[in-house]
Amino acid sequence: MKGKVGAPGSYFLLNTGARIPAIGLGTWQSGGDLCVEAVKIAISAGYRHIDCAHLYGNEIEVGEALATAFKGSLKREDLFLTSKLFCTMNSLNKIENSVRVSLKNLGVSYLDLYLMHWPDSSAFGDATDPPIKSGNERRQFLNRLKTTWKAMEDLVGLGLVRAIGVSNFGIQQIKELLKFAKIVPAVNQVELHPFWRQDELVKFCQSKGIHVSAHTPLGVPASGAGSSNIGSGEDDEPGTPRIAFRRSRSVHDPMLKLSAVAEIANRHKRTPEQVILRWGLQRGTSVLPCNVRPDRIRRNIDIFNWSLSDDEWNCLNQIEPQVCLFGQVPLNKSNVSDSGFMSGAAPLQAVYEMEDDVESISQLRF
Repeated sequence: MKGKVGAPGSYFLLNTGARIPAIGLGTWQSGGDLCVEAVKIAISAGYRHIDCAHLYGNEIEVGEALATAFKGSLKREDLFLTSKLFCTMNSLNKIENSVRVSLKNLGVSYLDLYLMHWPDSSAFGDATDPPIKSGNERRQFLNRLKTTWKAMEDLVGLGLVRAIGVSNFGIQQIKELLKFAKIVPAVNQVELHPFWRQDELVKFCQSKGIHVSAHTPLGVPASGAGSSNIGSGEDDEPGTPRIAFRRSRSVHDPMLKLSAVAEIANRHKRTPEQVILRWGLQRGTSVLPCNVRPDRIRRNIDIFNWSLSDDEWNCLNQIEPQVCLFGQVPLNKSNVSDSGFMSGAAPLQAVYEMEDDVESISQLRF
């Protein structure tokens, strides 16, 4: 299933030969009973990919929902489960233990996909909140990347995970990894949406046989600072962080309010969310929208059996400026170092005053 040519199916083929569902439920910022119910509803609505992470603090809740589903007709092999390693400074020798904690919390014997959550190491951070580190510490971690990836590869040999990959990696970081990797990453899960297309990264990954998944494919609704102790966290490693992201702006509302998106949605009798998710599929990327509202969970998966026209596709590929969630300005070569790391941008702070620019952006037409 590639790009806008042809009718996308319900899955993509990974370089391992496994099939990854084209859409999955993201569980970031979902906790407690809401998380349990969201996963149950998603499975009943037809979702077959649940995207998790130890750092989200809710894998026990996800596991509770899975246990209920497995009591019915659903089998473990019917689901694609992803989790992520958050590599703290003192956990490189505990990678096997980390995946076993996730397996225990989820109540399963293996993961379909296990990702390095960030190409950086820190005791602090969040799902889309890159750890803040000095240039020296970043270089130190790049030197240790080989050790980390070797341990990830060993997990495949142990049968604990079926595939391994990365998350939030840029082109240069993947190039560094490919220099020594015996197993090429199956997936790179990154921020992707019309306001942050990352065209070069997507093309590079696809040229290397690395599938690209979109976390936050609809942006993230605005939120204030605060604690993110949303899950049970009963089996966390000591010192596991629960740091909430901080930002005053969000690309979520401005993106959904674009007149161009609204016109496409009206023409197809779809929601703006469905239009944007469909755009992601037609790029050849799987999408992982996060939501706990039953109606939206059900609507978001209704992105098959219709497609965007060439004109509609081109329209959504022309939105400028490009703005990522974790930065104060659009990224360009001047604020990305040779190692691939951003500089001069605090995590998830104001997103380039996007909400102030809604009026000008809404003039986009096709």
